[in-house]
Amino acid sequence: MSEKKQTDIELIISYLKHLNIDDQETQKAPNIWVVRQNDADIYIIVAGGFVILQSKIMDVPKANTPTLYRKILELNDNIQESLGAAFGVNKNNEVILKMLRPTKTLSLNDFTYYLTSIAYVADKQIKALKTRFAS
Repeated sequence: MSEKKQTDIELIISYLKHLNIDDQETQKAPNIWVVRQNDADIYIIVAGGFVILQSKIMDVPKANTPTLYRKILELNDNIQESLGAAFGVNKNNEVILKMLRPTKTLSLNDFTYYLTSIAYVADKQIKALKTRFAS
């Protein structure tokens, strides 16, 4: 008799439970959870063999946009500031922070590191970028 393979969604639910995060309270869709960390909402999305961790940082301001774009590119180049996540601009004209990792080799330690890293960077940059670029 073979063991039932755990689905990616079951894997993430088990990791959330291990971290004492209520998976039912934070679940927004069958494959999406939102975890609050200080000022940051971290979306955890399971899709296509990957876990995507994403947070909205701010709306792109109407003024000083080129300077903001340069700043987020500089943040992407600074591993101490990004901790492996990447800043970008989505179709809703929002500055986002995103991390994409395959679920196939994702350990609890990896998931914990990625979640805490993106939460730390998002919270820090929400404060810093909004202070500098809020319109």
